[in-house]
Amino acid sequence: MIAALKDSKEWIELKATLQFVEDKINRITDNHTWVSKKELTEQVKELLSDRHFILGKMFRLHVTEQEVVRFREVNDHLSELTRKMFGEHMKLLESLKGNPVLSVTNWDDVVVESKLDVDEDAKVLRYDDDDDYGSDFTQMIDAIAWTGDLEIRSCCTTLGEKPEPDHLDNSSRWSWAEGCLDVPQFEGIGVCYAVHELCTHKNYSVPDLLRIRSYSLKNIITGNWKHIVS
Repeated sequence: MIAALKDSKEWIELKATLQFVEDKINRITDNHTWVSKKELTEQVKELLSDRHFILGKMFRLHVTEQEVVRFREVNDHLSELTRKMFGEHMKLLESLKGNPVLSVTNWDDVVVESKLDVDEDAKVLRYDDDDDYGSDFTQMIDAIAWTGDLEIRSCCTTLGEKPEPDHLDNSSRWSWAEGCLDVPQFEGIGVCYAVHELCTHKNYSVPDLLRIRSYSLKNIITGNWKHIVS
């Protein structure tokens, strides 16, 4: 099937268009000053959006059993990381409130923010089917990160307020299979909100998602000081 796909006119045209778009992105991002220039940053974002659309079409044509297995694993991993983030957030709030050494006159002056991000220096996995797509995944995932699309989920609470529960990933698990995630092979997979966020609201295509190797959890405590616990 994949061998026949490589010879199809639609696939050949999509692959050529993808590489044309990525070449334009690389031409801009080769100069490291591009991130300080709003016009160039906006151009890169638009080109990355075009790339996201093209790879979405390519993935639908290409999707293999191995890719579905990878997707399920990444989805479960991000779902678990989300639960861990909220769990750490709650424990940190409790420990700060119960700390006798912490002298706070106003609980609302202390803010705890917990974040789940794509790791800033995330390694990109290589697969045998990379050549099928013809994308420079490492360079493109790096470009997406530079446009400020690292954050996946976050929660922010002052010590004086009751933290909100996670309504987006509750026990019933919403299925966000829309747009590039609305793939027949994903039927029956309860897509977690973190995956929905990355692939629907940001420029990470599903093939990008399957190749991102690492994520980061951070707890940021702000009062008359700022302390980051990674």
